[in-house]
Parts: sequence; structure tokens; C-alpha cells
Amino acid sequence: MLIGSACLLLQASVTPYNNLYVAGTNVAGNHFPIGSAFIFTLIILALNVVLRKTKPGSELSPAELITIWIMMSVGSGIPYSGLMRYLSPLLVTPMYFATPENEWAELFHQHLPDWLVIKDSKAVQYYYEGLPGGMPVPWGAWLKPALAWTSFILVMYFVMICICALVRKQWVERERYTFPLAQLPVDLAESPENGSLINSFFRNRVMWIGFMLPVVIHGIKGLHVYFPAVPDITTIFNLGRAFASKPWSAIGNLQLVIYPSVIGFSYLLTLEISFSMWFFFLLYKMETVYLSAVGSSIGGNVFASRQAMGGYLALIVLMLWTGREHVRTIVRKVVSGKGDDSDEPMPYRWALMGSILGIGILVAMCVLAGMQIGTAMAVIIIFFVIVTILSWMVANAGVLFVQQGFRPSEYLTVAVGTARVSNASWAILAFESGFMRDLREVMMPSIINAFKVPDPVGLRRRSLISVIALSIVLALAVSYYTHTSMTYHMGANNLELYAYNSAARRAYDWSASAMQNLSTTNWQELSVMGLGAGAVIFMTFMRRNFLWFAIHPIGYLMHLTYAASQIWSSFLIGWLCKYTILKYGGIKWYRKMRPLFLGAVLGECVIGGVWIIVGMIVGTGYMVLPG
Repeated sequence: MLIGSACLLLQASVTPYNNLYVAGTNVAGNHFPIGSAFIFTLIILALNVVLRKTKPGSELSPAELITIWIMMSVGSGIPYSGLMRYLSPLLVTPMYFATPENEWAELFHQHLPDWLVIKDSKAVQYYYEGLPGGMPVPWGAWLKPALAWTSFILVMYFVMICICALVRKQWVERERYTFPLAQLPVDLAESPENGSLINSFFRNRVMWIGFMLPVVIHGIKGLHVYFPAVPDITTIFNLGRAFASKPWSAIGNLQLVIYPSVIGFSYLLTLEISFSMWFFFLLYKMETVYLSAVGSSIGGNVFASRQAMGGYLALIVLMLWTGREHVRTIVRKVVSGKGDDSDEPMPYRWALMGSILGIGILVAMCVLAGMQIGTAMAVIIIFFVIVTILSWMVANAGVLFVQQGFRPSEYLTVAVGTARVSNASWAILAFESGFMRDLREVMMPSIINAFKVPDPVGLRRRSLISVIALSIVLALAVSYYTHTSMTYHMGANNLELYAYNSAARRAYDWSASAMQNLSTTNWQELSVMGLGAGAVIFMTFMRRNFLWFAIHPIGYLMHLTYAASQIWSSFLIGWLCKYTILKYGGIKWYRKMRPLFLGAVLGECVIGGVWIIVGMIVGTGYMVLPG
């Protein structure tokens, strides 16, 4: 845990500078964090090899290595998109960007408690414009908001841990999800045979071929960024340019992007999942063309998001129905004490009661801040529905880059309209964008992976709770300090424009629009939600009753998002590779080629880590994966 803590502290310390200033490859960026994989590989190939060579028996065991991986991966998102990237600016934005034209002072200031945002005028100004020479960071202005939000976030993470403890057995042992993102760390941590310094994975020549492909590609592309005379390698192809006339122009941005790590992980999936990931994205593009051609009053993006919203609700009901026997087991254990949960991360009674109590505390804190109790309950519960389904996507499909494409509060705008929600509630709901909107680094998928990855190395799951708790506390403490300190010293106006300006202002613009444009139930969009729910139910029924039906709802729920626009083509390539290998080589060749694709994943992580270090030194970054 000491080494894991040191690695986590390093990771959390460099993330704000690298991601927000250098604009290099994100240290995390998704649910297979590049920075964590890079450090993990160095520990195995450098530290462990030296220990094994100089003092046999003193090297880190697989269980110790997996503990280090868990600590780094669980805490990787907090310094950036998982929390600090969006939440920190939202505490300052409504004061700094308030103008007579946007009327934010009248709309928001009276509804935002002093303990929730920064209201000190100098602290607000210096956050965006930088501190005058020699002036210290105004930590006093941040004390109350930091304590309030830390309390809220810790309870939120606790509920995520409880939910993961409740679903682990159903997903791991009953439904036997493959957990693709958990496979590579286990392969890396495997002990070598007697007399060897490295294990069989690193001695596999096929793996090194796969490893070198992204290293060469990104090596040349990275050199081109720093030395333009070096020829570039094109890995992004803009297909949207071919569709300039109406109605085809409704396709908009359509890029074919090659990401070796996504191709590598897609090879581990079932063909129906990898097929669905690209099929539904292209179907969505055709859908927007059709809606444009017929002059629909509902736009393609709204149509797609409402389908996904309905699909999420249907899927959570189907998940409860599929796991009804497991639900009965949990209830029986909680009520009567019958059953064995000794192998779970925490007792079912603690997990269930912790989930209920935690959600109650979160709702109470929202109400204390000024939200209506019904609104608070709906948004908090829907948020945990969303993160549970995103965790299901990561566990079942290995989608390393997940997003949902809508806010939890959009269920309210569709179902009851904006008029039924108070202005105070809309003011607080601006903070949705802090940790409920862009969930590419949300913690819950990393927690469920952490409950799976110890199985092959014999690590006790009960011991993981303290490991995860320590990771959260360390990452929060370091992230608060480094992020806030760096922003004041450099000025938010000199850092990432999207995080500090566009996304932050959009959050309050969204709430302001809801306050000023009152609406009632939107029956048209509600009917589209019903369509989405019906589609998910239909696909689930067909998959369970007809073997020939090879379409999975995961792709349907992801098709609208920025993540899908970036990774659909790599899923297509991975699907083609696996389909071809299975058809002409069978399962034997599929197994032989597995190291090639895992090598591609590892290679992209390692070269990404190298470019992170280079970017930190020279002050200009090169991005390996989408930011």
C-alpha cells in the first residue's frame, strides 16, 4: 500500500498540470488509465526485475501488484474529469461571469449558499486572472465549500462502493461478465516461472509485435508535433466532408479514428457487442439524415438522447428482473441473516443499508442547499441508475470510454417540465455538470473492476475496502491542493478553455434557460423515451430467446455520445479482426492472436506515458487518446 500510495500521489500531482496546461495525453482519460498502466508496467519491468535479480523473494507478489493497480485506477479520475475538472470552476463561474446581459446575479446569487460556492470577490477574480506577485492562495475562501463538497463526494463514493458490493456476485459469478479491462493487469502481474525474470506474457514475441505497432505510430506522430519536418501518419479520416448537401449534411462530424488500445480491447469482446458498438452509431447518423429529410420538429441529437434515456430506465428494470434471485438472496441475508456473504467486499446488510442511508444523506444535503425534496430524490436516484449502467458497460463490454449523453435532470424536463421545478432547484442543478454530466472517469466502473481483478491472484475482497478508501482520501486531498494552487498561480484564463469557460458557463446557461423558459410535460419526447425503452426490451428478449440475434443494447445506449463518435471505427476494426480470425482460424488462432491485441493496448499506454513525460518537460503535449 505504501508503493501504491506513492504512485497515486504522483499521478494526482501531475494530472492538473499535464491535462489542463500542457494539454498532453490525459493521465487517466478513461477507465483504463494510461498513466496507471505506464507506471504499473515500469514497476513490473524495472523495480520487480531488479528485486528479483538482486534479492530473489523480495519482489512484489501478484497480489501486491494488483493492490497497487487498484489504488492507482480507483483514484485516477478524481484530479480531472472524474471530479476536479468540472466541479472546481463551477464554484467560481456564477460570480466571475455574471453580467447584466445574462442576468446570472439575479437568477443564481440569491440561491447559492455561501458554503457552496466562492463569493469572495478577490478570490473569484484571482482564480481566473491569476494571483498578483507574492500573494498567497486564498485558502480561507475555499474552506467551507471544500468541506461541504468533500462531505458530499465522500458519501457519493461510499454509495458507489455499496452498490458494487451488492452487484458483484451477480455480475461476476452468475452472469459471468468478461471484465475485459481487468484482464491485462492480471496478465502483467502474473508471476514468472522459476528462474525467469519476466513472465510468459512479456516473453511472447507476438505480444511485442502488437506492442510495437502503436509505439511506432504514436512515436512518429509525436515527433511530428515537436518537429514538423518529421512526416505525419494519418490516423484520423474525416468522412463527413463527403456529405455536404442536404439532407446528408445532417450527418455532421463523422470521423474514422484508429486507436490501437480500443481495437485491442474490442478483440476480447463477443462479436455481438463489438458489432453493436459501431452499427448503432452509424444507424444514429442515418437517423439524423432521415429526420432532416422529413423536416421533423425534433432534432436528431434530442431524438437519440431521449431514446437512450428510455433505454436506461428499461435496462435497470431488466437488470433487477434478471438478478431477482440474487436480490432475494440479499434481502434474505439482511432480514434473517441466512446466507453466506463472507466472500463479498462487505456484508450485504452493510451494503444495502449503506446505499439507502447514503442516498438519503445526499438528498438531505441537496435539500439543505435549497432543492425541492422530490427533485433531489429524482436526480440522485437517476444518477446512480446511470453510473450503474455505465459500470455494466465497462464490466460486460470493456468499453473503456463511456458517457451517457444527457443530464439526470433531463428526465424532469421531459416528464414534468421546467415549471414544476423551483428556481432554487435549478440553481443547484447547475452542479450536475460537475460530476454527473461527463462520466468518462467516474469512479464506479473502476470499483467494480477492483472487485473482480483480485480473483486470479487470491487477494481477499474484504481487504479492498480499506485500500479503496485510502485511495479516495489521498486522491481528493492532493487533487484539491494541486488543482486549486495551480489555477490561482497560473490563472484559469490561461488553462484549458473548455473546462474553465465553455463547460462551466454552459452549466449555468442550462439552468438559466430552464428558469426562464417554463415548460410542461413534453409528450413528444416522452414518447421517444418509450420507443427507446421498447427497443432495449425487444433486443434483450430476442437475445435471450434466439441465438441468431446478434445485436446488443450496449451500442444502442452509447450511440449519441462523444465517446461513441471517437471509438466506433476502432470497434469496427476490432470486430473485423476477430470475425476474420475466428472464421478462418477458429478458436485456436483466436487464442494465439490474443497477445497481439493485448500488446497493442500496452504499447499505446506505454508510448502515451512517454509522451506525457516529454510534454511535462517541454510544456507542449501530444494526445494519444481522445481528450
